[in-house]
Amino acid sequence: MDQDHVGFSPRLPKVEEPPLTYEYAQLMKDGPSRSELQDTYGENDNKIIPGGEGASSVVTDFNYSTSRVKASEDMQYDDLMDNTRVRDSDYEDGIGSIGLPPLDPSLVDFDINALQIIKNEDLEELRELGSGTFGRVYHGKWRGSDVAIKRIKKSCFTGRQSEQERLTIDFWREAEILSKLHHPNVVAFYGVVQDGPGGTLATVTEYMVDGSLRHVLVRKDRHLDRRKRLIIAMDAAFGMEYLHSKNIVHFDLKCDNLLVNLKDPSRPICKVGDFGLSKIKRNTLVSAGLRGTLPWMAPELMDGSSIKVSEKVDVFSFGIVLWEILTGDEPYANMHYGAIIGGIVSNTLRPTIPSHCDPEWRRLMEQCWAPNPAARPTFTEITNRLRVMSASAQTRKTTS
Repeated sequence: MDQDHVGFSPRLPKVEEPPLTYEYAQLMKDGPSRSELQDTYGENDNKIIPGGEGASSVVTDFNYSTSRVKASEDMQYDDLMDNTRVRDSDYEDGIGSIGLPPLDPSLVDFDINALQIIKNEDLEELRELGSGTFGRVYHGKWRGSDVAIKRIKKSCFTGRQSEQERLTIDFWREAEILSKLHHPNVVAFYGVVQDGPGGTLATVTEYMVDGSLRHVLVRKDRHLDRRKRLIIAMDAAFGMEYLHSKNIVHFDLKCDNLLVNLKDPSRPICKVGDFGLSKIKRNTLVSAGLRGTLPWMAPELMDGSSIKVSEKVDVFSFGIVLWEILTGDEPYANMHYGAIIGGIVSNTLRPTIPSHCDPEWRRLMEQCWAPNPAARPTFTEITNRLRVMSASAQTRKTTS
C-alpha cells in the first residue's frame, strides 16, 4: 500500500517550550533485567554503570551484545526477537498448560474482550524468520494473509506465582494497547493466540517483507538513494508522531525496530514496530532508568539526575536513527560499553557526521540528540522539516 504523505508545510520554528510531561502506566518493571539490556555490548564483561550504589557500581548481570549483520534473510528478524527481552512483559504465558495463575479481575484495568483472539489452528507457519532467548518469529498465513507470528517460550513465565501473574497481566495490557494503534506507519497488530503448543501465547502482527531497516541498510544489493532515505525517515517520523499523539512513548527506537517493504522500487514503506518497552503517558513524567538499547538511549535515562523523563527520549533516539539511515553504520560499533555510557552521559559523545551530509539533515540530527530534552524538536516539527527537505530535493532534481 502506498503511503505517500502529500502536502508540504513550511518549516516550523524551533520549539522553545519545554516538552509535555507525562506519567506512564507501568507495562514493565522500572529497573532493567539482564535480558532487557541484552542488545548491545559483549557478554560476561563487568560493566560500570554511573549513578549506581556506591562510587562505582560494577554490574555483572547486564548482558549487552552488539547487534550483528545477519547472514541470510531468514535471520532478518533475529533482532526483533532479542529486542523482546524479558521486558518483563514478554509474550506468552501458557495459561493452563504452563500453570500460570488465572487473571484476577480486580487487578486488570483493561478489556481483554476487546482483543482479537486468533485460533492457533487458523495459522499456518511458512518459515522461521528468527529466534531469540524468549521465543521465535515466523512468517505465516492467517486467513490467506501474510503475517508475522511471535511465539514466546514457556520459560519466560517461570518463577514465583506473583511474578507469573504480573507478566500475564502485562502481556494482555500491552496487547490491548497495540490493538488500538491504527496508522500506515505503525506495524499493525492483529491479535493474540491463547492455544499455542503447550498452552503458550503468541502475537500475530503485520508481515513486512524486507524485515528490519537495519538489515536493509547493511545489504550490499540494496542501495537507498537520498530520496528513498528521506521517505523512510519521514515514514518513521510520521509513525512516531502518531504514537506520541496517542500517549505512547516507544523507548527503543532504532533501525532494528523499524520494518520496511521495498516491493515498490520507487516508494519504500517504513513502519515502527516492537513496542515491548513502550509506556502510556498520563499526567507526569515516566520513571527514568536504563531502558532501551544503549547507543540510542538519551543521557537523561542514564545519568541518574532525573527520576522522571519525557517523551523526548524518543526524539534523541530518532537522531541516532537519522545517522544510521545516512551512513548505514551502527553507532559506536567499535567502542567499549563503558566509554559509550560515559560519553553519552557527559554529552561528549555523538556519532561522527560524514562531511558529505546535507546541512539540513545535519542540523536536524544534532537538534534531535541535543543534551537538553527541551531543545529537541517534537515529531510534528521533525515531520515538517523532513517534508521541506524532500520538497527541496525534488526541486533540485527537476531543475538539474
